[in-house]
Amino acid sequence: MIIETKNLTKEITDILQDFGMPAHIRGFYYVRDAIILVYKDITRLNHIIKDVYTIIARQHHTSSQSVERMIRVAIEITWLRGDMDEIMCIFHNTVDGRKARPTNKEFIALIVDYLNIKHM
Repeated sequence: MIIETKNLTKEITDILQDFGMPAHIRGFYYVRDAIILVYKDITRLNHIIKDVYTIIARQHHTSSQSVERMIRVAIEITWLRGDMDEIMCIFHNTVDGRKARPTNKEFIALIVDYLNIKHM
């Protein structure tokens, strides 16, 4: 079941804020946009660099390399300073909070998977 983009945006925003991802950094919006794109078309996950980052870069008038870097930084900040209990509540045992952060692709995929299960 696909939900309205407005509701999806709000739900993802709430999840990222619950994680402790700072909303004042560009990466927050790039992560949110990436999750929306992949949620709407899961096949984009297989082409995240050439597809997802490129679309977001065009929307925000920047480069795909900048999008990748800002998403990586946003996830890193969240992993270091965020609410690990809240993160584990959604990611369960799929990630180890004591280890290095998940990759951009893993982070996006885990949230998309969570949303897909929730909206079944």
